[in-house]
Amino acid sequence: MRVTRIETLACDAGWRNYFFLKLCTDEGIVGWSEYDESFGSPGVGAVIDKLAARVVGQDVFAHERIFAEVSALTRPAPGGVIGQAIGAIENALLDAKAKALNVPCYELLGGLVRDRIPVYWSHCPTWRINHPKFYGPAVTDLEGVKRTAAEARERGFTALKTNLFIHEDGDAYAWRPGFAVPFEPGLNVSPKLIRNVRRHLQALREGAGDDVQILIDLNFNARPEGLLALLRALDDFELFWVEIDTANPKALAYVRSHSRQPIASCETLFGVRGFLPYFQEQAVDVAIVDTVWNGVWQSMKIAAAAEAHDVNVAPHNFYGDLCTLMNIHFAAAVPNLRVMEVDVDRLPWEKDLFTHAPEYDGGRLVVPQRPGWGTEPLEEALRARPPKVTGGLLQYKRA
Repeated sequence: MRVTRIETLACDAGWRNYFFLKLCTDEGIVGWSEYDESFGSPGVGAVIDKLAARVVGQDVFAHERIFAEVSALTRPAPGGVIGQAIGAIENALLDAKAKALNVPCYELLGGLVRDRIPVYWSHCPTWRINHPKFYGPAVTDLEGVKRTAAEARERGFTALKTNLFIHEDGDAYAWRPGFAVPFEPGLNVSPKLIRNVRRHLQALREGAGDDVQILIDLNFNARPEGLLALLRALDDFELFWVEIDTANPKALAYVRSHSRQPIASCETLFGVRGFLPYFQEQAVDVAIVDTVWNGVWQSMKIAAAAEAHDVNVAPHNFYGDLCTLMNIHFAAAVPNLRVMEVDVDRLPWEKDLFTHAPEYDGGRLVVPQRPGWGTEPLEEALRARPPKVTGGLLQYKRA
């Protein structure tokens, strides 16, 4: 079975766009994957278009050979949008191959380890603070934070993850200087930020009760000095993990050695070579793997390297429903899974974009038994919602 055409599609996804790769074959089977350009990765589609000429005509089943070839062709500039484009191609090849064999994608990855996936409610209540037009009810204060946490508990979720917010000076607003919102390149941590992080976490705990675990994502929003100040201030909280992004594995190992909270990281890394220094430095308790960026097949190699260093993994997943299904297959097959990220707040029209939505069972995700990823984008629905000119991080004006 040969690849005959690769094309990209995009649609409006509220505050951002969704992006898809469609891979056609000479046997009429279509492989799909979802990728992203909205959060720091503009240009992935352009790279896919450039690489497509080397993929068309090749054997769908030879996805490892294809990966090796396009990786060699782009070796002078690995990772980044090039890595994400290669990952998108690999994921579509896996979908087409599994459909040709009439099996779910997890069968290509070694088979089921689990048929229910433990998850945490991500961006809780982040989306309702940052994007109330698309995700409601709107949250503007600590009482709203408390209500959202209570909703997570009532809906059967056992864990939730939040971000950094300021609850002074009017309605709550996000603190994301690592992403230039606001533009504060020093990334310094102030007493005001510490005070507000504590208030935010306390509201979540009051709403969620004692049995729902809480995670917090610090992203790239502080340097080691500030990270340690924040961690010291959170010593009295029992957190599932503190999530940190940094390009310096030794610095992260130092932070971890001074933290009583577990540390998760690595969601922006590519390949085993990218992850290996973090494992060697014992910098993380949990390695977060972006299977959308890396490709699910390559992500299984990363998970194996993590297991060799006695580290569990967690999929990075804040995209559309196809990405959630792709990550479900990874989480179903990988032995050393800690938990899976999922955005519970969805767009009102999300269900119209795909043939099947993710299925929950008591706060866990059900592994689908359908061939391939178990869902496909509906092209007519995508074309009915043309993408915005810009979206995601690029929509924010300079502060």
